Order: sequence, then structure tokens, then C-alpha cells
Amino acid sequence: MKLILVRHGRTIANVMQALDTGFPGQSLDEIGREQAATIPGRLEDAGLLAGLSSLWVSPILRARQTMEPVERATGLRATILPGLREVLAGDLEMATDGRSVACYADTTRAWMAGRLGARIPGSLEDGLDTIARFDGAVRTIAEHSAHAAPEGGQDERGGGAALLVSHGTVLRLWAALRAAPGGGADPLWVAEHPLRNTGITVAEGDPDAGWRLLDWNDGAWRGGAGSA
Repeated sequence: MKLILVRHGRTIANVMQALDTGFPGQSLDEIGREQAATIPGRLEDAGLLAGLSSLWVSPILRARQTMEPVERATGLRATILPGLREVLAGDLEMATDGRSVACYADTTRAWMAGRLGARIPGSLEDGLDTIARFDGAVRTIAEHSAHAAPEGGQDERGGGAALLVSHGTVLRLWAALRAAPGGGADPLWVAEHPLRNTGITVAEGDPDAGWRLLDWNDGAWRGGAGSA
């Protein structure tokens, strides 16, 4: 199956560089709503809109708002999956100071390099916990898509295409650990190249056979051709 990963649109917390990971989180700002409105057209241009079998979304407000234009364009209704939430900031929640932001970034980049035992101060999750709950969400999506692909909506691996809207750091973590090695991308390159707001990434495979990265962040890396 193809798994289309989309980061949410811009919020004021993004502008402030605040560590906004709590519930319900900031809503999209005006720019973020404009970004979200472009997603269906960009998916169509990339040949990804037709044949979608399911939509999935983080419970956080900005992700649900980002999904709304896709729901309208496809007629599908997104299922909320708690496992798609962002990496939790713990005691650093809503911090904007450089030391806190660096702690969050350094800890999560260590996870992307495979050092999963580190924990953000005050967080309920370490890297192992975080990747496990995101893996669980992806398995739910894959199992549903295997049974619900529309006619003509199956790829060569036999599963339907699914789209999820989630958050930048947790998407980078999952791609670095689960999809980049299989796709020939350097996980450390993924770790150092954040998804832009409403950036689109595509992976292919399944939870048992593994995943390979096809496209990162609207072509910033594509199919083993290297980075740009």
C-alpha cells in the first residue's frame, strides 16, 4: 500500500517556535488555512488523490483542520487516531527559549539515529514508546486499507492508498526509522530536514514486510536520487 504522510498547516505556535504538543493545541492561522486548501490540488497533480481508500488524522486541532479540505475533495471522512499525535514535550510544553527547543530537537534527533532510550524532561514517553504508538497507528491504517481499497485503488503491493495528517517531528521520526532505510534514504538526512507545513511525503509497503520512502517533503528527496 501507499501511505501518504502530510504535516499540518501553520499555526501561531509555529511562528513563535513554541513547543506546542498538548491537547487541543493551537488552531491554524490564516496562512495555515491557505496552505491546507492547496493540499487536494497538490495531491491531484501528483496523481495521489484518486484511489484514496481512507483518511486518518491526529486528534490535535491543527491536524483536523488541515484534513478538512481533503475530506471535502474526496467525500471521505477522516478517522481520528490518538497514536498520530506529536512527540510530547513534557515539561517543555509551549516553551520558546533556545535551550528548551534545543533539548527537544536534540532528544528527538537522537531517537532518529536509533538512540531511543532518551526522554524529554517530564514526558510520559521515551523514543521507544513514541515509535511504538505511531507504529500501532500505522498498523491500524494498513489493516483497514487492505480490506477497504476501492476498485482501481490498489497499488502493486496489493493495498489501498491511505492519507494521514500528523505532525512534523513524529513524522520525521517514523520516516527515519521505518521508511528511509528501505527506500535508500539516509535516516540522518531525514532527521536534519524537517517537513514544511503541509509538506507531503509518500511511503510504500506494509508493517510486516517493511516500508520504503518514495518521496520526502514534496520532492526534497525522491526515490534514492539523493537530497536537494
